[in-house]
Amino acid sequence: MMRSLPWRRATLLAPLLGVLGSAHAGTVTVEFLHPESYTDVHVEGDVNVQVLQPLAQGLKRLGQRLPADQTLVIRVSNIDLAGDWRPPPRLGLEVRVMTPASWPRIDLHYQLKDASGRDLQTGDAEIKDMGYQDSITTLIDSTPLRYEQKMLRDWFGRTFPNPGP
Repeated sequence: MMRSLPWRRATLLAPLLGVLGSAHAGTVTVEFLHPESYTDVHVEGDVNVQVLQPLAQGLKRLGQRLPADQTLVIRVSNIDLAGDWRPPPRLGLEVRVMTPASWPRIDLHYQLKDASGRDLQTGDAEIKDMGYQDSITTLIDSTPLRYEQKMLRDWFGRTFPNPGP
C-alpha cells in the first residue's frame, strides 16, 4: 500500500486553492487616442477589428487579476506593431516583415483607482520588447498580435506585481 506524502497532497491541492482564493475581477477601460496617427497599425482590413479590439480585450483579461474594487484606466497614445509593413518587389502584395530592428512598442498612460476613485497608481509607459523574437513561446504561437500581447502581459506583471489580497 502506497502512503500519500503530505507534500503530494499540498501539490495537488495548490491549484484548486489558488482558484478558490483568487476572487479578483477588476475593471479595465481602454481608450485609443487618435489611432489614425499611430506609428504602425497597418493591417489588411479593419484596424479596429484586427488590432485595437484584440489589444483592448487582452488588457481587460489581464485586469481580472486586479481586486474587484479596483479600476484600471488605460489611454493608448501610440502603437508600433512588430515588424514592418512592406510591399514585396515582384508580387504586388504587402506583407509584414519581422526583423530584430522592428520590435513592437506601445505608449500609454494608466491610472489604477480604488472604489472611491482615489488614484492608487498612475504613470506613463513606453512599453517595448526589443527581444521579441527571442521567446520560444512566441515562436510556437501563431495567433495575431502575439508579440504585442506578450509584451502587454509582461508589462502588466511588472507594473502590478501584487494586484490584490
